[in-house]
Amino acid sequence: MIHAHRLPARILCACVLTFAVAFGFPGFAAAQVETASGADAVPKSSGPVDFRSTRVEIRNEYQDLQGGGTIDYLVPRIDFSTTPDLSFRIETPIVFADPGTPGNDGESGIGDLLFRGSYRVAHGPGYAIVAGSEVILNSASKDSLGMGKNVIAPLVFASIDVPQCNSVVFPFLQYYVTVGGDDARRDVHYTSLKAPFLTRWSNLVYTILEPQVVVDHERADKVGMTLEGEVGRFLNRDLAIWGRPGFGLFGDNLPQVYDWKLEVGVRFFLK
Repeated sequence: MIHAHRLPARILCACVLTFAVAFGFPGFAAAQVETASGADAVPKSSGPVDFRSTRVEIRNEYQDLQGGGTIDYLVPRIDFSTTPDLSFRIETPIVFADPGTPGNDGESGIGDLLFRGSYRVAHGPGYAIVAGSEVILNSASKDSLGMGKNVIAPLVFASIDVPQCNSVVFPFLQYYVTVGGDDARRDVHYTSLKAPFLTRWSNLVYTILEPQVVVDHERADKVGMTLEGEVGRFLNRDLAIWGRPGFGLFGDNLPQVYDWKLEVGVRFFLK
């Protein structure tokens, strides 16, 4: 399932620069950090999943796909809140797709737009529970750059402190289903279960281990799995960077399972 390929030069350079900056700065006092998933994360404040900050980020995610071909996402994202309990998200991806076959040129353009609303339904000492939904629009400028479907994806996740490990675990469940789009394209219908485990280290460094299990209901409930790891660092109270490799473990021919991926990004916190 996992194949070795040479990293594209621009992704390799970005990764090297990210980690050079991450570990080359002087230390800061320990603080809360958050994952690359923005609102699904440990907040800067002391309470669990408090949506008070506006977060702006940009990430580059390169995927080497099963069966050949690659896809590269450049994704600006903004998370903003109206109350400490309510958050909204907008993503506007730019996509570069290469089928990796002779005679077929790659394509690039705007991908499928994503909107999310999240509400903190319960919280207490060391935990919070959040529910919400994403809407993914069939807005890609070319067929190869999107799913070809409008998708609604309700979600629920928890933030649970594990103080003895200086860590937080985020059990996360999301269900994707088609609500219209191109009749010629296959429907989107699957469940995703993640369990990110975030650990805070010294010098404002954090790590995340994130297994994901996917059950594709459109393909006879076939099961796939990916495993991603992340290393990130706060450069100051308002700026963080990260790098995140990932691998497909099993699930041949499932669109949610890649051979391998590499993601790098930067996030700004606005008051």
